This record gives sequence, C-alpha cells and structure tokens, in this order.
Amino acid sequence: MLRKRSSWALTATVEKIDLDGQVVTVLGGDGDEHRLAFDTLVVALGGETSTFNIRGINDYAAGMKTLADAFALRNRVVEMLERAELEADAAERQAQLTFVVGGAGFSGVETAGEIEDFIRRLRRRYYRAIGAEEIRVYLVELKDRVLPEMPAEMGEYAARTLARRGFEVLLNTPIREVRPDAVVLGDQKREIPTRTLIWTGGVRPLPLVADSGLECDRGGRAITRPTMQTSNPAVFAIGDCAVIPNPDDPEGRPHAPTAQNAVREARRLAQNILARIDGRPIRDFHYEPLGTLASIGHHTGVGVVFGVRVRGLIAWFMWRGYYWLRVPGFNRKVRVAIDWMLGAVFGSDPVQLKVEYDTVGLGPSGVRRPRRRFIDPRS
Repeated sequence: MLRKRSSWALTATVEKIDLDGQVVTVLGGDGDEHRLAFDTLVVALGGETSTFNIRGINDYAAGMKTLADAFALRNRVVEMLERAELEADAAERQAQLTFVVGGAGFSGVETAGEIEDFIRRLRRRYYRAIGAEEIRVYLVELKDRVLPEMPAEMGEYAARTLARRGFEVLLNTPIREVRPDAVVLGDQKREIPTRTLIWTGGVRPLPLVADSGLECDRGGRAITRPTMQTSNPAVFAIGDCAVIPNPDDPEGRPHAPTAQNAVREARRLAQNILARIDGRPIRDFHYEPLGTLASIGHHTGVGVVFGVRVRGLIAWFMWRGYYWLRVPGFNRKVRVAIDWMLGAVFGSDPVQLKVEYDTVGLGPSGVRRPRRRFIDPRS
C-alpha cells in the first residue's frame, strides 16, 4: 500500500515514546532496540481487550479482537465438537457443547451469531451424533439491553431473534469468575458448566499512551483538539486510543471509536500533517456517520442507515456488502468474494488450522499459552 520511495513500513513493538527528545524506541524482530526520530508523530496504537479484573478471564477465556483470536476460537469450537461426539459422560458432553459469549455489543452479538451458524453447518454434515437440542449458546450482558449502541427497538429485535434460535440472553448479568470448567454469573453466583467462554466485553487503550506523557482522560485515551492534535503540537492521536471532540454534536460527545470514523479521521489527519509541514492552517475533523449495521447470524441483521431502520435479510446483505467494500485492494476483494461463494455452495469444513498461539487466543487445552521469552544468543 506504500508505493512511494519516500515511504516504508517497519514491523516492530513500540517500547517507549520520548516526547521531549522526539524519539520512539521500538523492539525489532532482530531482538534489538531501535530509536526512530520524528518531526511529526501519529499515535494510532488502538486498544487492547479490557477484562475489568474478572478472576480467571485471562487464563480461560477466548478473545475476539485479532486474527489469531479468530483462528484459535475456530479451532476450539471444532475441538469441542470432536470431543463431545466421543464423550460418554453426559455432564461433560453438555459442558463441551455449551458456549458463553460475554458482552452483547456489536462484537458479542456478531460473534454469537457466527458461532451458532458455524456449529449448525458443521453438525449437520460431520457430527450427526450431536443433536441440535444439545447445543447451548449464552449471551451475557452487564447492561439492560442487547446492542446498546443502537436504538432500543433494534436491540429488542436482535434479542427476540436470538431467543427464537435457541440462545439464552442474560441481561443485567455480570460475569464474576471464569473457571476451567464453568462461568460464574451474577450476584447469585449462578454457574454455567462450559469449556468455552468468548470475551468481547470492552476495549481500553494501551498503557503506553498515558505513559508517554500526553494529556489523557481517566480511561487512558489521549485528549485531542478537533484537529486531532494532542497536548504536544507535534503529536496527533487517532482511533481507539484518542478522544476526538465532535464540534457538531449538540451534547458535546466525542467521535465514537469506530472503524467508520477512524477511516475518515485518517484522511483528514493526513491532510493536516501536510498542511502543518507547508505552514498552512490545519482543519477540524467533521463527519456524520452513515449509520450502523450488525449481523446476528443466519443471514439476519439489524441497522440504521441514513436514519432508516433496517433489519432481516436486507440488513445482513448491507452489512456484508459494506465490509466487502472496505477490503483494501481489488485483488483482495475478488479473493474474499470467491471465498464467500465457495462457502455458500460447499459449506464449512471441520479442518483445524494449525497456527501458533503466542500471547493471544486459546491453545488446544483452552488455556492461554505463556508469552514466549526472547533469548539473546549473545548473552
């Protein structure tokens, strides 16, 4: 994507940001630290999954943030079906066929719907010894409704649709503890025997943002002006790790940390950087979102587009079409479209993709693997 000779990309881990010295220290793949000087810095570090200090969640929960998380979860679901088909103990079999999704926002609802679709397709074709009534999927939400980012009507429709398909939707229910063999819910300490909890409960900025010395809010996100400049004029912030004021919002709310906003923020930010270099005035970021869409599985979706509320099959088509349009590059769009067509014709397969689990995702045992330590051969 960077075709200009004046541009290049480095893959490294940011270790430290020195605002006074205008230097970013990174740890490269060679195991050495490198110091990169800057005139203008864009902090776009995104966020990490927030666990709210729930006991056991780091050890026994699956995430749904990265591609590695998705691979790990897919392998985990296939493994549970493989185990359950051979399991003689009824209680253990039921635990293996029980899936709990924590969080009923966009990520939680879409994950729950896709898991149910994936299991349904695999079970009918490859695991006929497992009955449809044995599959249990729970959607657990701390707030009082599903999809709180959407109008209440859309959240209620999503909850009803999921309930008709066999989901148990638990609202106003906190997750208290995650164990290897169960999830503990609510003040009454209800236990759900399960081997798979998928956590989609929230995102927080990386601590590196606050540690850099930038002015941040209580959540650790960099506070910016409408131009996306931070407390340091040479540093801009964007995306999940930034609080960008919205001058057009009558209630004074900042721009939501969504992909739809971030794509437009990036364009305005690039123009502002060029203007700053050329000595021209920089401009505020203005954007009114086109709407929101979410899939709830089984070719069903909900959304609000240009103020019009849509649901059902048409919402699902709009949701998938929008994601397809955002895939970068024509060749990638073609590959994705072909893959979707093949999946629609031939269905899903139970192949477990052999990927390396490092600091994200679940290993085959359901426990996160410890971080691998780098050993310097010169030491």
